[in-house]
Parts: sequence; structure tokens; C-alpha cells
Amino acid sequence: MLRRRLPLLAASILALALLGPFGTFREMGFAVRLAYWGGQIVSGWSMFELVILVTRRLLPNLERTWPLMLAAAYLTVSILQTLVVALLESRLRGQDFLTPAGLAEMYGYVLVITTLVSALPVWLELRDHGVVGHQPSAPPQAPIPGGEPTPNRPTPFLDRIPAKLGRDLLALEMEDHYVRVHTALGSDLILMRMRDAVAELAGIDGRQVHRSYWVAASAVAAVERKPDGKLSLRLTNGLLVPVSRTHAPSVRAAGWTEKAVS
Repeated sequence: MLRRRLPLLAASILALALLGPFGTFREMGFAVRLAYWGGQIVSGWSMFELVILVTRRLLPNLERTWPLMLAAAYLTVSILQTLVVALLESRLRGQDFLTPAGLAEMYGYVLVITTLVSALPVWLELRDHGVVGHQPSAPPQAPIPGGEPTPNRPTPFLDRIPAKLGRDLLALEMEDHYVRVHTALGSDLILMRMRDAVAELAGIDGRQVHRSYWVAASAVAAVERKPDGKLSLRLTNGLLVPVSRTHAPSVRAAGWTEKAVS
């Protein structure tokens, strides 16, 4: 995620330095504009990341509360950044924005720049995590009496997986408020709860084997047994998944332990 954000931030800084909005083109040289806008963008981005980190800890079920999370981040960052820019303008260009009217005017400028700079990176991250741009699959239709069986609908969760990972789902792994998706092509994070993800996988042959793991039946290459009797599943991608004592009976009932045990 950081590798994609940095080019976007750099492009934003360069664009602002070249355009020189709000009088900076007329009153500053290119190098000074580059430092001026670079400092503001990096400062605002750092504040935004900190606020998002805090709200992730405070707000449960982020898949449904992400608008509140973003609103809190924008409000907090724009207010703090307004004070930073007002002080900077006072020192660099001698403009006094440290009045109620001046701060209100500066807040409008900051809000515009913050929205323009952050809109694309935020949208891309939310899309990759399945929060936006996801079209839920239509619910299964009831079979018509005496008619042909209704074909199975695509499993909703598969639509959330980034296209670069394909559809060969191997396992899910819980990470805080995220679910890490493991496929034959790699892994990535999706912003949702494990229990919601498992509920959307009802059409796939697999099961939850641990509080933090769900595994597809086709992904199990071997079963390993520890000296204390606990089981672990070795998947086709090499990942070793623990099986909790709570879920061990269902794993045995599914016949997975009949695979090579070491």
C-alpha cells in the first residue's frame, strides 16, 4: 500500500509546486514551492494516518462504519492542518490568518487541497479492501416446483478478492479488523470481520479450523500432528495453519486427517 501511496503523494506535491495555487506561484520560486507544498502534504498525510490508526482501534465493524471513520479523519486533519498552515503563512509571507475570519478562510483552502490530494489514494485502498466498488451477488432464487434446479450463484466473498489474486481461494487469516486472503497467486488484506467472510463462503467446500483461520478443503496438502496431539494443516502454498481443539472434531469428520500425517 505504501508503494502505491508514495508515487501519488509525490505527484500531488509536484503538481501543486508547478501550479502554485493560493498565490504561491507569484510569491515563491519553484524550489520554495516544492518545499512548501511537500511539507504540507507530508504533514497532512502523517496526521491522516495517525487518525485512521486510532479510529480503527475505536470503531468496531469498519466495513459498515468506514464513512464515520473517514469523516472523523477529514475533520480532525483539516482542523489541525489549518492551524499549521496559518502559522506557516504568518512566518513565511507575513499573512495573519490567526483570527476567526482568517482561520475560517484558511479552513476552506485546506479542505479543498486535502480532498483533492487524498480522494484517489483513499478510494483505491477502500476498493482493494472490498469496502467500495463491491457489488454483492444476488441472493439465490428459490427453485421452481417441477422445474430445473437453480444453478449455484457465485460465492459473494469471491467478488471481494482483488483481481490480481485470482479466484483459487486457499485460506483466510484474521488480522485485527482485517481478513488476509490467501490464494494460489499470493495474499492481500480485506477490511471485514472473519465471521462475515465465513458466512459469505457458504458455497465453497471448506471450514473454519481455528478462531483466526478458515481453510478450503482443496488447499489441504497434508496434516501434521504435534507431540501434544494438536493438529496443523499444511496447505498447498506451504502455509501451516493451526487447528484448534474446538474445531478438531469437524476437521476429522470432514476426512481431512486421512491425508498424510507427519
